[in-house]
Amino acid sequence: MGQVSQFLKRSASKPEIYPLFIILGGALTGAAYMSTHQARAPDVVWNHKTNAEPWQHVKEGEQVKLAAFNQKYDGKYTRKEW
Repeated sequence: MGQVSQFLKRSASKPEIYPLFIILGGALTGAAYMSTHQARAPDVVWNHKTNAEPWQHVKEGEQVKLAAFNQKYDGKYTRKEW
């Protein structure tokens, strides 16, 4: 932690790197969100023995898209098994 605290102390006096921290933090947060969202998608197979076709569990009227504009769905798909 010594090197990290020294880096943060030095960067506090340089405001030109604040946007870099903000952009990098936003990009990493977005990447983490998208990777977890895609891992829970119905077309990803995690267990080939008990749940070989998880897309068969999607009911009619469930939203599986990330963004669906001007469309009406009954509910949102949630993955029950991994």
